Amino acid sequence: MIVVDLDNTLLRHDKTVSEYTVDVLKRIRERGILVAFATARDFRFVTEYIVPLTGINPDIYIADNGALARYNGKDLYKKMIPYSTINALMQHFDLVRCVSTENTYYLSSEYANDHWSIGKRNTVITDFKNAIENDAFYLDGNADIQALPEKNNDIRIVTYSDVSIVTIVHREATKLNALIATGNVLNIKMDDIIVFGDDYSDIELLSNYNNSIAVSNAINECKDAAKYICDSNENDGVARWLEENVL
Repeated sequence: MIVVDLDNTLLRHDKTVSEYTVDVLKRIRERGILVAFATARDFRFVTEYIVPLTGINPDIYIADNGALARYNGKDLYKKMIPYSTINALMQHFDLVRCVSTENTYYLSSEYANDHWSIGKRNTVITDFKNAIENDAFYLDGNADIQALPEKNNDIRIVTYSDVSIVTIVHREATKLNALIATGNVLNIKMDDIIVFGDDYSDIELLSNYNNSIAVSNAINECKDAAKYICDSNENDGVARWLEENVL
C-alpha cells in the first residue's frame, strides 16, 4: 500500500497534480498496490474536490487528521469527539472556523468565501451560537493553545506549519492509528507499506514505517523522521520516487 499526504506532498500548491503523477499512480494500482490518501482535511475534501480535480480515486482514504479511515465505503477506523466536549471547547476559541460531523459540515460565515469549504455538500453556515448536537470528527479555528484544556482526556490538539489555525480531534485520532487499523483489517504488513508526508501530523507515520519518505519541502522534523527524501511537491516528488523505487 502507498500512503500519501495531500497538501504540500502529493498536491501542488494549486491543489492539482501533473499528468505524470496521475499516470504513475495508475501504474502503481495496476500492479495490485493499494493507494491511500492521508490528510488532515475532512473526508469531503477528498471525495468532492480532489477526486474530480485530479482524476485519482484512492482505494482508501484516511481523513480528518486520522479520525476516519474508509475503504470501499466501509469505515475501518473512526474516532469522534462527543458533542458535549465540542460545545464546551468552542467557548475557548476566539473564532470557530468549522465543525465536521458525519452528516454536516458547519462553517463560520467568516469563512464563507473559502470555496474549498462552502462548496461541500451538507454545508451549514452558522455563527455557532447554537449547540452542536452530533459527535464530530474535528473542530478548528483561531484559539490560544494555552487557553485550551489540555487535560481533557477526550481530545488532542493539532497545529500546522503553514496556517495559524488549531484543530481539536479525538485523543486517538492520528494518521498512525488509522493506518495501523487499516493495515490490520486488510492484512498488509508494515514493511509492505510506503508512506509520504511533509508536516507535523505526518511525523508519527514517518517515524514508525521503514519505507518512509519526506518531500524536500517538508518541515525539518519530517525530514529527520523519514528514511528517505524525495523531490518537492511542485516537482512530482512522490511520483518520481515511486517510479524509480517501485515501478
